[in-house]
Amino acid sequence: MGKSILVTGAGSGIGRATAIRFAVEGYTVLLMGRRAQALEETQVFLQGEGHLVLPCDVTDRFAMRQSLQKALGNPGLSRSPLVAVFANAGVGGSNVYDHDESMDRWEDIMRINVTGVYVTLQEAKRYLVASGQDITHAVATSSVLARFGVPQQSAYVTSKAAVLGLVRSLAVEWGADGILVNALCPGWVETAMAKDSIQRMADAQGMSYEECHAQQCAVLPTGRMSLPEDMADAVFWLMSAGQKGMTGQGVDVNNGSWMS
Repeated sequence: MGKSILVTGAGSGIGRATAIRFAVEGYTVLLMGRRAQALEETQVFLQGEGHLVLPCDVTDRFAMRQSLQKALGNPGLSRSPLVAVFANAGVGGSNVYDHDESMDRWEDIMRINVTGVYVTLQEAKRYLVASGQDITHAVATSSVLARFGVPQQSAYVTSKAAVLGLVRSLAVEWGADGILVNALCPGWVETAMAKDSIQRMADAQGMSYEECHAQQCAVLPTGRMSLPEDMADAVFWLMSAGQKGMTGQGVDVNNGSWMS
């Protein structure tokens, strides 16, 4: 019997890299996100067969339920049981659109980054419980910015701090079911979202993208930003067979930008 993982936000960046990593390890990957084309592009990179593209708004509980039922059938009857969930879908950026104070993004950011994670984990739980495994895993993407404040990004910072609270609560609730629930807290990662942020910072300071990128790397103890593949490696370890006791934790993979 095989095993499946659900990856949301699988169309790019950390989600895509994680899907590729788990496919290499023999998992059937359920690729979920809003844009079917991006998910299909990820699917092309996956080793093995049986991977599924599931276009879905992760904040829509009914749509999520229908998508999982379509992919997995009734809980406990799947030939490839769901043993891992990576609730990674999210959005970043400042609180406003193009510096327009009348276009506040608070509700959109909170809905996607918090409600989306909550819906994903809640709808996946029944499949994790029915998998027949002693231990299953759920990981949500938080951020190093959950650890400190950033100007003009109060919605994003708050949403990622909320993910940590959600993970702690679910770790307590679901521990008796053998579900370990943790959060990944990346720092700078070489993704399209990060590149957009660096470009905005560069524009604000009147410098080139390359100069701003170097500026940000210079303050990191390692002198480098992570690659999406680095995050995929961390997620794989968090969900590995050897990881049997860590739950309710925010795991910081940030090149030393924040140290507890």
